[in-house]
Amino acid sequence: MRDKLRRFTQLSGADRWLLLRAAAWLAVARIMLVAMPFRRLAEKLSSSQKSASLEADPAVLSSVSWAVAAAANNVPWRSDCFPQTIAARKLLRKHGYESTIHIGVERVGENDLAGHAWLTCGEVVVTGGSDLDRYTELHTLTA
Repeated sequence: MRDKLRRFTQLSGADRWLLLRAAAWLAVARIMLVAMPFRRLAEKLSSSQKSASLEADPAVLSSVSWAVAAAANNVPWRSDCFPQTIAARKLLRKHGYESTIHIGVERVGENDLAGHAWLTCGEVVVTGGSDLDRYTELHTLTA
């Protein structure tokens, strides 16, 4: 714990603030996932104000990706792929970037499916990008 605190204090002020905002959005996302039926959540995520269609800065995308992953690995609640996509989307929207949440599944065993969510901004995968070829995309949520 002490090592994590030391590393946190060594971050720049901007990175510390981004990490804290990522953790806060992960908490909000977790509450949304628990409290709302999927249809309502999908409407809420899709009906937000349209952001300006800016060309995404790769440094911002990388920073948001890092912050969400780092926060997800250090919060005391479950923050798997879907809460991470929601948190990253909210952080990107603050910068005026549009993004798309992708929801897909893969077959696990003979009778089971495993779900996965990932976020893209333009052609860049921001969260949930490992082994995407395993998943069949079922739905997208765009603002």
